[in-house]
Amino acid sequence: MMMKIKHTFLAAIIFLNISCSDNENIISTTLWIDSQRVSCTGVAEQTCYRIQENAVIKDNDWLLFYDGIEGFDEQYETGYTYKISVSKIRINNPPTDGSSFQYILNEILSKELDE
Repeated sequence: MMMKIKHTFLAAIIFLNISCSDNENIISTTLWIDSQRVSCTGVAEQTCYRIQENAVIKDNDWLLFYDGIEGFDEQYETGYTYKISVSKIRINNPPTDGSSFQYILNEILSKELDE
């Protein structure tokens, strides 16, 4: 119940952000999230998602994703491949070592146990 309230609140904030800002800064996209996070080095040692923005998963097209996905990070379970809908929001004047986008979960479209 609490998770549903959090998602409803998050959706309302996104809606207000969209209606009050320049829509050119917000892109809706679909991401595939691999079943395992991997070690990577950004500003420091960390673990990264492996993602794809393809219509279907292609074995050799995984890219390292150094950022978090608001609303998804706390739901991610190792061993499952996810297809998710996200809002990709352009950040004006991002920090030198930071991403130029913020990612916010809209919906988990599928969650499949990796075999």
